[in-house]
Amino acid sequence: NPYSQFSNPKDRLYKEDAAEYIQKKKVALDESFKRLEKAPYFIKTKQSENLKSLLTLQLEMMRQNMEYVTAKGAPGYRNNDESTPAFQKANAFFQDISDLNVYGKSKKWPEASDSYSKAMSKLAEWKSLVAY
Repeated sequence: NPYSQFSNPKDRLYKEDAAEYIQKKKVALDESFKRLEKAPYFIKTKQSENLKSLLTLQLEMMRQNMEYVTAKGAPGYRNNDESTPAFQKANAFFQDISDLNVYGKSKKWPEASDSYSKAMSKLAEWKSLVAY
């Protein structure tokens, strides 16, 4: 069956290393990164609920998409070695984002701003590691 991703690799339509899948993830990531740019405004205006909403609704898909781009493929078809520099940078980025969410909920705005800055720095490093 050519429509099954589990059929013979030479006959199936699904090609796990096709560039189109990575490109779709990058388009979704661009949207996530654009939304993440709203965080400083929410921190500055002390809008903890809007910050929490931003970080919880959008960012789970961002994590999945970043892992897809980092590992260069779908689960089961990729290298899930989390000791690679790109995976470590992505995980450090998400730790800073989690810290940002905690500080936002606690209304600790200077710490939240610091976490956002650290996260953006790590995001830039991740982009260079994966040639984003």
